[in-house]
Amino acid sequence: MDILDNYFGEEMQKYLPKFEQHKVYSDPKAFAFNSINEAKTKKLRIFDFDDTLAKVKANIIVHNKDKEFTLTPAEFAVYEPKPGDTFNFKEFDAIVKTAAPIKKNIELLKKAASDSNTKTTILTARLLGYPVKRYLKKNFNLDIYVVALGDANPIKKSNYIEKEIKKGYSDIVFIDDSIKNVKAVSELTKKYPDIKLEVIHTTDAEHIKF
Repeated sequence: MDILDNYFGEEMQKYLPKFEQHKVYSDPKAFAFNSINEAKTKKLRIFDFDDTLAKVKANIIVHNKDKEFTLTPAEFAVYEPKPGDTFNFKEFDAIVKTAAPIKKNIELLKKAASDSNTKTTILTARLLGYPVKRYLKKNFNLDIYVVALGDANPIKKSNYIEKEIKKGYSDIVFIDDSIKNVKAVSELTKKYPDIKLEVIHTTDAEHIKF
């Protein structure tokens, strides 16, 4: 029996993956054994919506005492609030009817969404995520996770991404048209130097006119 055991043991070794001694493996049941240090990187791709993926015909209404005026998303992105300003974003709560897609960034979104190993998210300051989700599904057949912050403060986007970093995401790309948001998120590279965080400022919407 010992001879047979040795024979079959040697034969079985030909078909089993090779192990390294003194190395810890993360999933002993998997066919391709990866050590803990070789675990797959958690990838995250985050896109703003307005003026990043599409230029929507909608404005922000600004009230200040007896004055009222409107700002486009591009104008709002660089607007410095004045004392007494209040902002009304109601036009962004409606279904998206008139919008020009920013094709280059839509292609990047499609590429990210097609990768099963990548989490793809729309991170918007809008109060409601449904109009964004509906627009992308209807026009591009993309079913993307949408996070609606309901707040235009740049620190809110930075805080959201920091939470994702703490969940283990270490390969992150963030695309936004607002230089304020870009600067806020870029600060995370100092706090988390070991994280691969690429922050992209897109300005393609500036060339689209209604």
